[in-house]
Amino acid sequence: MSDLPFGRFYFDYVGALGAGGLGKVDKILVTRSNAPSKPVGSEWACKRLNAQWAAHSGARERFEREIKALKIMSHPNIVSCEGENTAEGTERFYVMPFYSGTLRRYIASGGHRGDWRFFASLAVGLTAALEYAHGLGIRHRDLKPDNILFNGGGPLIIADWGFGYFVHKHSKVLQQLTRGGMGTEYYCSLEQWGTGKCDEPGDVYSLGMTIDECVTGSQRSIMIGMGVNGPSAAEKGDGARAFNALLRAMTRPVATQRVQRMADVAAELQRALAST
Repeated sequence: MSDLPFGRFYFDYVGALGAGGLGKVDKILVTRSNAPSKPVGSEWACKRLNAQWAAHSGARERFEREIKALKIMSHPNIVSCEGENTAEGTERFYVMPFYSGTLRRYIASGGHRGDWRFFASLAVGLTAALEYAHGLGIRHRDLKPDNILFNGGGPLIIADWGFGYFVHKHSKVLQQLTRGGMGTEYYCSLEQWGTGKCDEPGDVYSLGMTIDECVTGSQRSIMIGMGVNGPSAAEKGDGARAFNALLRAMTRPVATQRVQRMADVAAELQRALAST
């Protein structure tokens, strides 16, 4: 619309999509627009801080860091920042594509349960995204099924890049969450659980725990940071054995004993897929 500066658009909130320890995401509908990529009537998602964290300086800093990271990154398996508000003194938010599903919901539905080849193939895309981010000096630190999005049969998309430093044993965020069984801490490496920090092997650990849960359909009974303690794929054969060995190697408690790089994870996944 000509009465709006170029690139600006307005929207209405039309429904909640999800909420975590710090942030919440709502579905939005564009109502006025002078942004060619945001036509009136198009649907997107808007992420902002939960009310109890909006004034928390640490949370706001991490949220700004997430926005900055998304504006730096451009990868088909990483969520994109499609707009943000800049006015000071208002609630901070950014706009991203709308995704109808999460990997968490897919696991709960029983989709492809037991099909290690299906999930290994999908995981190759996730390793490429994480290797790309790591190359830019960005670590996720909160990788889990809840933070992996998709539309229908489309590619898996990694979201929620800002709050990993809040994941540790003294985290007030974790203390305030309500969960059935173990939540975020289930995917947390031992070094991150103790310090709130981890490097690339920490993301390797979280991805390994996530892939294992996709295949088995449930979380294991483990102590935090202890990793996969049994076979993921029930199938017999060289491929399944290589896949199972990889997930154990990705989730070893000691960081230096894990697979260190996402490129190595991808190579082992492809080797397993190529085996009978």
